[in-house]
Amino acid sequence: MHYERICKHWKTVGLNLHSSCKLAFALLLCTLPLHAASLSLGTGNDWYTMGLGYNQDDGLSFGAEIQLSLDSGLSIQLDAQAFTDRIVSQRRFDVMTASVSYPFTFHATKLETVISPAVGMTMTGNLGFQDIQNSYHDLIGRDPVLLAYDDCTQDAHPYLSLTAISGHFFDLLFLGVGLDAKVIPSWEYSVSSSMHLAYHDILAVQLGYEMKWGEDLYPTQKTQEARYEGLKLGYTYDGGLLQSFYTTYLTSGYSYGGFAFDVLSLLSPKSFTQADFTFSTGFLYDELGQQSRLFAFSFGNISFETRHKNGPMFNRMEDQDDRLNIGAWTIGYQMGPENTKSLALPYAKLLAGLQRFNLQQDYTTTLSEEIRPIVGLEVGLRIGKHGQWVIGNQSYRFRLATSVHYVLFHNTIPLIPDFSEHTGPLLFQFGLVIDIEHDLKN
Repeated sequence: MHYERICKHWKTVGLNLHSSCKLAFALLLCTLPLHAASLSLGTGNDWYTMGLGYNQDDGLSFGAEIQLSLDSGLSIQLDAQAFTDRIVSQRRFDVMTASVSYPFTFHATKLETVISPAVGMTMTGNLGFQDIQNSYHDLIGRDPVLLAYDDCTQDAHPYLSLTAISGHFFDLLFLGVGLDAKVIPSWEYSVSSSMHLAYHDILAVQLGYEMKWGEDLYPTQKTQEARYEGLKLGYTYDGGLLQSFYTTYLTSGYSYGGFAFDVLSLLSPKSFTQADFTFSTGFLYDELGQQSRLFAFSFGNISFETRHKNGPMFNRMEDQDDRLNIGAWTIGYQMGPENTKSLALPYAKLLAGLQRFNLQQDYTTTLSEEIRPIVGLEVGLRIGKHGQWVIGNQSYRFRLATSVHYVLFHNTIPLIPDFSEHTGPLLFQFGLVIDIEHDLKN
């Protein structure tokens, strides 16, 4: 699909969108004096796979979010999402929703229920997100995504939603069920139900099922609905300053995740005294310069970790339609001295688990789908004193990490040119990790 086929009135659309965004952002800023509790600025992308599914850089390709929550509980949210379809129709469309919601809480003897209705407006069509995507692709050396819009104009739809969660607290654990329904007349209707398991108010895991019914306003809409419905698995993490989320649709293999920063949390009074739970995230690079994303949850010395890399192979960038998906899921045991006066301390970590090696040709043909056991060793330096950098009840520390994974039975993985450099037997990585320690008693 050539760029010339894209709508001719692109600049007019972009200017209109720019003015709308400035107005929406100004309204958010005007509400800040109204006892704001949090202001989160976030971004999302389909390269959050956690090693599951596939990353075709397609479907819900990227997005952004601004959310302002007031002390009263009222929440104002602006969501922007870019959908692409390079596989079926070679078309795209954008979606942006502005909404206001309020949570109503009901307490019973053994149940706590929160019902949150929301009302707002959804815009669909050509909102100019292709320019944003291709500017970023140019920055990181990726091929541009040049697709014609399904609709060169913009359509407005009323937005209504209802989210309900009900369950019981077992000390630090919460177990419950949730229901989410959205009504966007002339665009889409959806309903999903899920089981929720939450640890304190920090980490929640959801397993559920989602159904969608579109109005077929755009030809591509049905394709996107099929990608983002059915059985789904996800998590949300609220770490104060840093927040993270992820959802994968297990039937289609499509996923979406991201992170946000609550800038108002920087004003929280310091209350951290001890580490009860640690969330870690970071970026690690292999010998080819390909990036892996690390996510880990630790209790004491024991950690549960996933690291994943996906996208075109750096050693075959001339063919970016062949995409790897490599993920590792491990349990770790960390050792090292703890000295409150030292600015840098060495540590070592033993790792064991499973690693997945997937390669997709032209987005849809599977050339490799293999899982092998792995063992590993990580060594590095922890930077900063314990409790030196504190925001609220969280303490932040950095790690310089070097790791090596040994892939057992690696010789049984089929040899594929260029891809074999990513399958072992020894896989080295180096990078920077941030540890966020949570004090659950404050």
